[in-house]
Amino acid sequence: METNATEKYRWFIFGILGTIYFLTCLHRVAPTVIARDLAQAFSADATVLGLIASSYFYLYSAVQPPVGILSDSIGPRMVVTIFTIIAAAGGLIFGTASNAAMSTLGRALIGAGVGGVFVPSLKIFSRWFRASEFASLTGILLAITGLGGLSAALPLTYLVLLLGWRISFVLLGAFSLFLALICWAVVRDRPEDKGWPPVEIEAAQSQPVASRPSEDMRTFNRLGLIFRSLNFWMITLALFFSGGVSLTFQGLWAVPYLMDAYGLSRVKAGGLLMVIPFGFAVGAPVLGLLIDRFALNRKGVVIGSMGLSISCWSILLLFGGRSSYLLVIPLFLILGLLGGGYLTVFMTITKELFPPWLTGTAVGLINPAAFLATALYQPLTGFVLDKVGRLDSGAYPLQAYQLVFIVFLISIFIALTATFMLSLPKTNTS
Repeated sequence: METNATEKYRWFIFGILGTIYFLTCLHRVAPTVIARDLAQAFSADATVLGLIASSYFYLYSAVQPPVGILSDSIGPRMVVTIFTIIAAAGGLIFGTASNAAMSTLGRALIGAGVGGVFVPSLKIFSRWFRASEFASLTGILLAITGLGGLSAALPLTYLVLLLGWRISFVLLGAFSLFLALICWAVVRDRPEDKGWPPVEIEAAQSQPVASRPSEDMRTFNRLGLIFRSLNFWMITLALFFSGGVSLTFQGLWAVPYLMDAYGLSRVKAGGLLMVIPFGFAVGAPVLGLLIDRFALNRKGVVIGSMGLSISCWSILLLFGGRSSYLLVIPLFLILGLLGGGYLTVFMTITKELFPPWLTGTAVGLINPAAFLATALYQPLTGFVLDKVGRLDSGAYPLQAYQLVFIVFLISIFIALTATFMLSLPKTNTS
């Protein structure tokens, strides 16, 4: 049972980790704002710009498994602190880079550094908040993803216009270093580190001995427990095929689709694109709150969400480009709401499937699935578009995007099938 001090202190922890995670999401889409500046600074073509931007995602994905293992071994507070310092170094290198190679190195260090935030944050929240609050907290944290995307669109643009892109990223690096120091000073892995009783001490005392880590439970044994779980693989597949669709469309093809299929200007298309991260920012915490408040069936919620997602892509396939562009506003909003929603549910299911001492490792292994899928889907969908070819105007025809939407529909169907194969305990589905 929490003391009043625990109740207050945990929100300081959440605020610090949430702020660090906000920078993670801002960095994720920041190259869009400064692409022209980078091209001019380094005489870079589109291929080089793509390499600079993508280095974030490759390193972000690569560090997820070790971050999860480290969170369970040396502690999540130390992991967040160390990796935020790495991100700060990356920001400083990126802002002062003299060539494309140094810029790529800086961007890669940013990706590696911010990759050590989400998983250990969930680990810390699982110790400071009740189990009945976890879905809500996860949803709020994921909502910051949408806020980071929105902030990278306008506020960062104004900051770059005011100070220039180099100074802007040096300041972001310095701010990250400041947050790392604050994290080390304030954040604690568990209430016991402050001399307070654990949250839900009854649950901890009633935990079966078999679910507690033995003294010889090394990394190899931890990985074995996770890899032997069919549920782990089904969640990973579902996130891979659903997350790859969302990130690929939002991060690459949404604006070209609106411009080519509806003849919109880049500014208007970019404005409509903001509907997706807005929906994500709303859907993640709202669905998390509903799950905690009403104990909704986790598996049923994901199945329903994916079914609705299939409906949205089907409408875009059949009617997109043939009717008013206003049609895409509710569809984009729903896709954003669903993306934030079922990601929250999957993270909650993962936390409930494994004991607390395996949470960090399990989430760390699952988390990179969508990012790895995006790295594959972006060139795959580009290949699909190029197979159809451009029009004389330089735009892709509607038929090319329809083929991409078919690829997306097939992917969501695979994710839905994997979700159906989940076998959850009654406590997770009640």
